[in-house]
Amino acid sequence: MGKHAQHIICALIILAASSCHKEPPVVNAPSTKGVYITNEGDFNTGQGEISFYDPATQTLTNGLFFNVNGYHLGDVVQSMYIKDSTGFIVVNNSAKIEVVKIPSLQHILTINIAGSSPRYFMPINDNIAYVTDLYAGAIHVINYKTGALITNITGVAKQTEHLLMINNIVVVEERCVSDTCHTAGFVTIDPTSNTLLHRYSFTGSSLDGMVSDHLKRLWFAIDADTANGVPASIYCLNNDMTLNKNIVMGTGHIAWNLQINGTGDEIYYLDNTGVNALSINDSIPPVTPFLPSNGRNFYGLGVEPVTGDIYVSNVLDYVQKSGVYRYDKNGNPIELFTAGVISGNFAFSNE
Repeated sequence: MGKHAQHIICALIILAASSCHKEPPVVNAPSTKGVYITNEGDFNTGQGEISFYDPATQTLTNGLFFNVNGYHLGDVVQSMYIKDSTGFIVVNNSAKIEVVKIPSLQHILTINIAGSSPRYFMPINDNIAYVTDLYAGAIHVINYKTGALITNITGVAKQTEHLLMINNIVVVEERCVSDTCHTAGFVTIDPTSNTLLHRYSFTGSSLDGMVSDHLKRLWFAIDADTANGVPASIYCLNNDMTLNKNIVMGTGHIAWNLQINGTGDEIYYLDNTGVNALSINDSIPPVTPFLPSNGRNFYGLGVEPVTGDIYVSNVLDYVQKSGVYRYDKNGNPIELFTAGVISGNFAFSNE
């Protein structure tokens, strides 16, 4: 209880300590490693942007994409993926992906996917990437060097979200597999042939985040199906997709936006109580939150892979600019700064 009490005290300290509330100084285009924060912006406003935070100097740049490139990024900046010295910014309601240089964010290429509503991007080799979609019932296969759409992988749920690769197989999260949303799951894809391999379904209303640990096991969260009395759960599957364990959430609790640390042994997720921490060796959910929300509207969550620092956004009323909290891996507060509207995802560059 002493450790949990310390976390609660630290969370309260960050609200009171004046040093945590000072705004970091503004810098120009970054020339070093740091944290890119995707700010969705309100729907149909075109105010989506990227913020950049340098943890070494505690400096912040808001509106980075416009500052560097001279034009607005677009409507609903959903996510960002960094591969070596290239960044891929997925702009959901603008049906495009902006390809940029890292760390400067200078424009390289715009990939337009007509009629799409893209969500997440993941390269499967040095030329080809998969892109999930909010409405298409398909996964877009693109050449991210040329911007060409190669094909669409169909046969998936209408809405596809996060994706990752385990043992050379791509796993794609599906939302609301059945029309009545009583089944949740994911599909596996062979990236050498762009073909569906298998669908895995579980009771629950929707899949809501997934990660892989250092043992190459798959972890994912499933929302509760209250109509049928099915509680929210976090599942762990073995390499062969057999069940390792099912960690059932307590009544009234949820688990979403799963993240994992750089060593692949500690999982973090959001609950209605705040940020929770779960060791991959645990078989029951934590009793108290690792970082209590204390009335804050936590939304975006990220874990820096080298230091283990935790970043979580408070999106307030979804109209004001978000507050972003930075904690160390032990839950001690480091800084609070203001990013853009609806800060949703974090991309970390260590090059």
